[in-house]
Amino acid sequence: MHLIEFELREIQMKEEGLGSRQIIVLGEKDGEREFPIIIGFAEALALDLDLHGYVYPRPMTHDLIFNVMEGLKAELKHVVVDDLRDGTFFGKLVVRTADDTEEWIDSRPSDAIVLATKKKVPIYVNEQILERILNENE
Repeated sequence: MHLIEFELREIQMKEEGLGSRQIIVLGEKDGEREFPIIIGFAEALALDLDLHGYVYPRPMTHDLIFNVMEGLKAELKHVVVDDLRDGTFFGKLVVRTADDTEEWIDSRPSDAIVLATKKKVPIYVNEQILERILNENE
């Protein structure tokens, strides 16, 4: 699998609340290619608040994941958008464990991107998926 580094370029939030679909745009780092992913309101809000430097007084769900990793002496290395099936993206958290192994953990891309943004780790997209997305949008 050939991976290309992407970055969060845009968050499009609507005012409708929890039932609404929000959009994030991932763009190729140092490149022109980009594509949207529809995410939930909670994930969009978490991204938006983090990008604006807001820190909750108590750990939120994504912070809890980091607390668990830290307690287990594990570290998030990067995240990957690795598949697209029936219009739904799939992703992985790539975690370095305490015994120095690398584990790929199934994740919704929206959660993975929130975690990557919070920890400032790379976001990668499988090149085959990228080509499919771009060809479908032509």
